[in-house]
Amino acid sequence: MCEEEIRVNRLSYSAISTYRGCPLQYKLIYIDKLKRLPKPYFSFGSSLHKATEYFYSGMFTTPPTLDELLKYYRENWESEGYKSKRDEKKHLELGKKILKEFYEINSKDYKIPIAIEYKFNVDLKGIVLTGIIDRVDKLPSGSIEIIDYKSGKRLPSIEELNNDLQLSIYYIAAEKIWGILPEKLTIYHLRSNKTFSTHRKPDKIKETIEIIFDVLNDIEKRKFEARESPLCSFCDFHQFCPEFAHKYEIEEFPQMILGEVNIPESIKDYVQTKEKIKELKFKSNEIGDAIIKYCEDKGFSRVYGEKYSVTVSKVKKKGYEEDEVKKLLEDEDLLHKALSFDSKKIKDLLEDPDLSYELKRKLKDLEKVISEYNQLRYTKLKEEKK
Repeated sequence: MCEEEIRVNRLSYSAISTYRGCPLQYKLIYIDKLKRLPKPYFSFGSSLHKATEYFYSGMFTTPPTLDELLKYYRENWESEGYKSKRDEKKHLELGKKILKEFYEINSKDYKIPIAIEYKFNVDLKGIVLTGIIDRVDKLPSGSIEIIDYKSGKRLPSIEELNNDLQLSIYYIAAEKIWGILPEKLTIYHLRSNKTFSTHRKPDKIKETIEIIFDVLNDIEKRKFEARESPLCSFCDFHQFCPEFAHKYEIEEFPQMILGEVNIPESIKDYVQTKEKIKELKFKSNEIGDAIIKYCEDKGFSRVYGEKYSVTVSKVKKKGYEEDEVKKLLEDEDLLHKALSFDSKKIKDLLEDPDLSYELKRKLKDLEKVISEYNQLRYTKLKEEKK
């Protein structure tokens, strides 16, 4: 595919989340169309979602009976991805336990939601934002509550809830579909049958839109580097990844001779050499610290030995105080250009042709020394002519 051919006209939370986790994985799934392998947690979550959808499907003015709910759950159970029949049965029974408690809690004040498993396609500044909202309830205030079911083990923290990108995307979609700003955004944790609610302020929605278009721009620029993280252990595409592909070559060619180099032997020598360098570096730093202290005590900036001299110089690292920069940008209504603070974004701002000279000057004036350290440099002395 030629570089200019990548044009993205629709994005979902799943695609955005995949790209942010690993751009290479996004390419393999969404551009190269490789299929993920079945996973037990996908099957388990899907089975529970189907049952909760049935419970609130609107086919009943009163809730279905518990027996009807569990019967539907068993008949629509997804069995792909489990390591064994025993493991599958354990999850099937766990799901029954979860649904019994779900039924007990939610059948008491049973109300048909505004929407269940609602598929949306909404326009966001020229691209189509797609997704499926698990449930939308009407609140007594006349507003709405977006509810997203989660079947994982871990409970969400307050910070995770407040920064959940999926909930923010659902907020944007709900406003466009129903013309209402959702009052509540809720995670329904199925394993504990507990709900965790939050809301969104305009600046968080603005940040979400920035994230969406940052991802869009990077995809269209074909930035598909591999990004290693703890999630790599769950990835199905190691053989296509530069971080892991060598494992597959070792299985096929155990000796891995490259030219005159025996790779396994070279790796052993490399690691041993690096460990030795680490020991020497530690010793070098200890000696260097002693030289620096001597120079500071004596007021010297350079000291001499028999064949070498060593110069001590101060290295100053410049940067910006986050609060000062954000205050300046906020005053100029430009905070959205540096919502996530890092030096690269400030450099980009200073090169932005749309920013006034005066603002660039003010921004540059905020640059200051944020850290400094001593650096040693050695020079070989010239031998004196006899």
